[in-house]
Amino acid sequence: MDIQYFITFREVSRCQSLTRAAERLGYAQSTVSIQIQTLEKHYNLKLFDRTNKFKLTESGLQLLQFADSIVNAYFDAEEHFNKEPETNPAIGAIEALSTYFLPPYYQAYHRKYMDRNLSFYPSNELDVIRKMKQNELDMGLILSPYFSDPELKTIQIREEKLVIVCQPEHPLSGERNLHISVLQNSSFILTEKDCAYRTALERILDEHDISYQIVTEMGSIECVKQCVMYGMGLALVPLIAVQEQIAKNQLSFFTLKDELLPSFYTQIILHKNKRVSSSLQEFVDILSTHPNQAVSA
Repeated sequence: MDIQYFITFREVSRCQSLTRAAERLGYAQSTVSIQIQTLEKHYNLKLFDRTNKFKLTESGLQLLQFADSIVNAYFDAEEHFNKEPETNPAIGAIEALSTYFLPPYYQAYHRKYMDRNLSFYPSNELDVIRKMKQNELDMGLILSPYFSDPELKTIQIREEKLVIVCQPEHPLSGERNLHISVLQNSSFILTEKDCAYRTALERILDEHDISYQIVTEMGSIECVKQCVMYGMGLALVPLIAVQEQIAKNQLSFFTLKDELLPSFYTQIILHKNKRVSSSLQEFVDILSTHPNQAVSA
């Protein structure tokens, strides 16, 4: 029996949900369901009471004790025989997360582990994913709708609010839940072409036949913000990237109806078949266990 089946069984037991377990493991829900069914068939047991919040049956509780022993022994052996020298983990992240999300987490990590370091490499989302697959990075951080790839494991951290930033005196400043038609004939400062939220914005504008002008395209959010401050146009950006300017009344924002744009999440991506070093696992734990509260609009 594949060790992963016992790992999956433990995760479903903890989450009491196939969906949540699948998200945490980075698998499709169907894969998790098949693994549980395989265990039940192999041992001729019913492991979960599916009519009662997916709680363990008595047989499931008994197998969980064995699963804990099996999985713990497996990881102990991996740690003992495959122990590698600790190196500085290489982490790729898009600019918005490198600049506006990661610093407090890195500070928390450094305070706890002053003798260790993390190497950050800002890039765009497609480049981060490519380098992860080519084993050039140990971990990636992306901001996009839920990401799934058969080679990579995804850990969803938190939802990020996207807003359209404008000058404080803009007629739509402070408005919420607006129809897409308010963007008719607007001028936009766009982020680079590989940016996931730029792609989402262009899609909804095209789907609703909204005419708009692209003033310029920039790879830096800081440059985008400066252009908006000078009244060159509007921009769709994560709220975390403009909070300081909003607080100083240098920028303002408005929002569109929720159903227009997909939900965007800060997500960790890891190799499914690559051992995570203790240094990297500690940083992953800090990120996933203590996410900042999502900012409100």
